[in-house]
Amino acid sequence: MTKEEYINYPAISASRIKRFYTGDISLNKATKAALDKGAAFHHQLLETEPSEMSKEAYNVYNAICSHPMLEALFNGSEKEMIVVDEVVIPYLDGSTAHILGKGMLDMVNHESKIIVDIKTTTCKTIEQFAKDMIEHCNHVQAVWYSMLMGWSPRNFYYIGVPQKAKKQGSTSSDLFLYRHSDDELDYAIQMIGNFLDKFDGNFSR
Repeated sequence: MTKEEYINYPAISASRIKRFYTGDISLNKATKAALDKGAAFHHQLLETEPSEMSKEAYNVYNAICSHPMLEALFNGSEKEMIVVDEVVIPYLDGSTAHILGKGMLDMVNHESKIIVDIKTTTCKTIEQFAKDMIEHCNHVQAVWYSMLMGWSPRNFYYIGVPQKAKKQGSTSSDLFLYRHSDDELDYAIQMIGNFLDKFDGNFSR
């Protein structure tokens, strides 16, 4: 499935659920410009050979590879993996909902069953980064992607990329390696269930 086919495929995405709570932030010109820049960076880092990467992407690649565990995770992962599958949503009363879902996952390490999401950020500290992930409902994305794969959301990690990590000589200590708390993940499941209760049939990405 191509990216264009993925965008138009009639299944629920994490982005669709997040918009239910945050509104369409891409309507803001400044935000849209930031999203476009982030998408271009993702392409450089995840879909381009190191020798062909932009300078900033190559610096981040080197920062990741400066840590043996992150290097093994990065090089052993499938990048920009498109998944379309049935998602089973558990409700508090013990019932479940079955819905067709989709996702485009930045990094998937099948051996360790770890999902990694790359997030460029203006945050200066990991505490700010953690707060930002919740404010943008990215805990919903973490759970949704994990449900698509049938894996534990506790194995969903972010690699936050602040501006300093894009500079020459950066190391893994300049990155934000983060995952959500159990309470945040449990709340995300409730948010997904609430969305499905009110789903209007709009499958747009």
